[in-house]
Amino acid sequence: MNSRRRPIVNYRFMLILAIIIGIIGVALLFLPDFELLALMLTLAVLGGLIGGTNDYEELDRQRLTHGYKSAFEWLLLVLLAAFALIEFSRWFGVIEGTVVFLNEHWPSLIISVMCILIGISGFQRKIGECSA
Repeated sequence: MNSRRRPIVNYRFMLILAIIIGIIGVALLFLPDFELLALMLTLAVLGGLIGGTNDYEELDRQRLTHGYKSAFEWLLLVLLAAFALIEFSRWFGVIEGTVVFLNEHWPSLIISVMCILIGISGFQRKIGECSA
C-alpha cells in the first residue's frame, strides 16, 4: 500500500504555472546561452497544460478549448505589433538592439508569450463566468 500522497495537478494550477513559466521564459532570454532552457521550459508547461485535458473536469476542458481562441487572437496582435516595431526601426533607425533581440529569439518569445496568454485567457474565462 502506497502511503505517499500524489500531488493534485488541476487546471487552475496549470494556468498559474503557465503564466509563471512564461514570464520566466521571457526573462531567461535576456541571459546569454539560456534560450534553449527557456524554450524547453515553456514547451513542457504548454504541453502539460494542453496534454492534461483528460484529468481536468468537463468545465475546465471547455474553458481551455475556448481559451485557445482568445490566446491566438492576442498572439496575432502581439506579432503584428512586433512586425510594426521592426518596420518602424527600419525607417527611423532607432531601437535597433530591440529588433536584433526579437529576430534572434523569436521562437522562444512566441512560445513564452503563448504560455502567458493561455494562462491569462483561462483566468479571464473563469472570471467572466463567475460574474455572469
